[in-house]
Order: sequence, then C-alpha cells, then structure tokens
Amino acid sequence: MRRSIIPLQTALLFALVLVDFGAAAPTTAPADFGIVPNGKEDQTAAIQKYLDAIASAGGGTARLDPGQYVIRGSLRVPSGVLLLGAWEMPHHAALTRGTVLMAYGGRGKEDGPALIELSPDTGVKGITICYPEQTVGEVQPYPWSIHGAGMHNTVENVTLVNSYQGIAIGPQSNELHLIRNVYGCVLRRGVFIDNTTDIGRIENVHFNPHYWFRSGLATGRGRNQSGAVIAYMQQNLEAFIFGRSDWQSVRDCFVFGARVGYHFIATRAGACNGQLSGIGADACQYDVMVDAAQGPGILISNGQFVSLKLQPNAEPRIGIVTGKGFNAALQLTNCSFWGDFTSFGRFEGNGMVSITQARMEGNKGPAIEILGGRAVVRDVLFRNRGTHVVIGKDVKRVVVETNFAEGGVKVQNEAGERAVIKDNE
Repeated sequence: MRRSIIPLQTALLFALVLVDFGAAAPTTAPADFGIVPNGKEDQTAAIQKYLDAIASAGGGTARLDPGQYVIRGSLRVPSGVLLLGAWEMPHHAALTRGTVLMAYGGRGKEDGPALIELSPDTGVKGITICYPEQTVGEVQPYPWSIHGAGMHNTVENVTLVNSYQGIAIGPQSNELHLIRNVYGCVLRRGVFIDNTTDIGRIENVHFNPHYWFRSGLATGRGRNQSGAVIAYMQQNLEAFIFGRSDWQSVRDCFVFGARVGYHFIATRAGACNGQLSGIGADACQYDVMVDAAQGPGILISNGQFVSLKLQPNAEPRIGIVTGKGFNAALQLTNCSFWGDFTSFGRFEGNGMVSITQARMEGNKGPAIEILGGRAVVRDVLFRNRGTHVVIGKDVKRVVVETNFAEGGVKVQNEAGERAVIKDNE
C-alpha cells in the first residue's frame, strides 16, 4: 500500500518552526549607540560601535541619517559592512544636506590612519567628507580620506570637499577594487592604487577645485580664493597615481588643475598595466606621466587633453610624458589635444610609444618630441604650423607616416635611416 507523504511534510514544517536560530540580533539603530548628528561632540567611538554591531549581527548596511558628524579619529568598516550615507549620488559639496563627515583628526601629518579604513569586502557609499580646519592660504597635510586593502573595496557616490589625500587602495595586497562616482577637490593626491593583483576599476571620478571654493565652507568660500586653491594644486597635486596594478581599468575620469593628471610609477610591488578610456585632463602641467609600466603596457583611447594656462610660471606644459626609465609600451588611440601646450608629447626611455588617429592644436614648440626608444606616429591631424615631430639622435626606430598638416608635416630628423618618414601631407 502506498504511504502518504503528507505526515512527513507536516512534521518538517513543525520542525522548522521549533528550530532555535539563536538569540535575536542586537539593535542596529544609530541612535541606540549614541550617534548624534549636527552636534559638536566627537562621534568616532559611537559610529565605530555601530559598525561593529552590524558586523557582529552577520554584516549588512550601517546607515547614517542626514546631518553633519564630527569625526576626530579614524573609522574602520569591518568585513561585510557597507557604510551608507543619506545622499546616494554625487553633489556639489552641499554641506547642509546629506550625510557629511566633518574630519578633524590627523591634521599636520599625511601618514596616519585614514578617516575611513576599509577592511576586505566592505564599502562606503553616499557620504560627503569635509575638513573644516583646512585653509586655503596655508594648506595642511592630512591622512587619506579613505583607505582600503584586501578583496573588494568599494567606494561609490562620495563627495570630497577639500581632501588633502582622497582614496588609497594599497600598498597592502588587494584585488578587485571599485571606485565609482566620486567627485570633489583633492589637494595633494587624489586616487592612489598599488599592489592590486587582479582587476581594479575606477569609473566616473572627477576632481575640480570648485568643489571646495563653492561649498560655502568658510575656509574655502569665494571665487577670490579660487586662484590660491588652483595654485597649490598645480604645484602639488597628483590626481591619479598608479603603482602595481594588474589589468587596471579606468573609464570616464577627469581632473582640472593638477601638476600631474595621471601618473604611472614603480613601487616596491611593481608597476601598472591597464586601459584608460574616455579620460580627460585640463589645466595640468602634465596630463599623463609614465615613469614605469608593466610589459603589457598602458592603453589610452578616446582621451581629451587640454592645457588651459592658469598660472604664469607653470612651465613646461606637456600632454603626455614618458620618463628616462620607461621601458614598456604606451599606446594612444583616437585622442585629441588642444590649448596652451608647450608640446603634446615628450618621449624618453627605451620603451615603445604609438600615437594614432589624433588631433593636435595649440602647441608653442614642437608638437611631438621622440628622444629615445621606438615610436609610431600615424594618422595625426596637426592644426599648427611649425615643427610637428622631432626625432632625436638616440632613438632606436621611429615611423612617421600618413599624417596631415596645413602647409605640410614638418619633421626634424636626427636619427638618419632609423626614422621612416613617408606618405605625410
């Protein structure tokens, strides 16, 4: 006789009801931890207890209500926790709306704990960060606003009003970072990536000084102070710095007024290989500087590079530079250069540089200087008269072909037969 399965199903349902899954999770309301927005008291300890309680309950989201929170120490986000503010999109440094961390700690030194320390598998989102004691006329060092290490550090929809140093991932071992929709003013370093051994992503990050001097903050208010902010940035700011990073991806990023827009360096962990698409830079002394790169190289496509001269002594002003120690590949495709440049490119070292399908307008000196290594310049439209390409005597091999210029492409060749020059207008 066939046995009915209904009693077994019923027994299982009763068993699930009677299972004791443990004690109820602790409360996770911010007020229960003594978190008070818009006050003068330091909220560091209270917010840290809140973050730790979320982690102890199994992880999740620690939500901070709208308001300003005084932070005089450092916050560590435990693994599995997202620190979430009330304004889940970038904005124009509106200090009276959204969730604003007012950072007071670390003044005078740049190497202390970050305002927000990210553990593996953590994130920060919807937060505005402001340094009320930072001054325009006498900029002081501060530690990083956000620092991450380990797997999956995520920073999204964050506004940096006047950070001395913005976001660092590394130099501790890390993988798969995501930095997206970050806007603001940074003064010394914007984003620093190092020791990333698997694909990191940076998307839609925009640095501009007006996020400080239009914020309404007393120490940054007024367009009459904008010149001082920009002057400091043009002498000191490296906006995007890449040490060791494997398969780094950078999309739709922009910087205004830096000394170096995108800087590729060698650290103890190594150098970078990666692709940058749709990036831009304006009013920088050097838009892109490549001192070192991994063998696979740096690929830049659809970039726009402008040289708006804001400081009279900021010379030279060069679009793309490779250093004497450069010994990898740099490929630029479909890029446009215009403005008050000294030159659009100066290439040294023993690496390989290719520039294809570019437009260049506004240089004072030679448009492109190739002083070492190997290079290809192809399908470039030069809009200025004068010397377009200088080929130095120490190059190994250079090809300059199928380029265009009113009045003809002018090449100064000091390399003899090591330079192939053909089919130019």
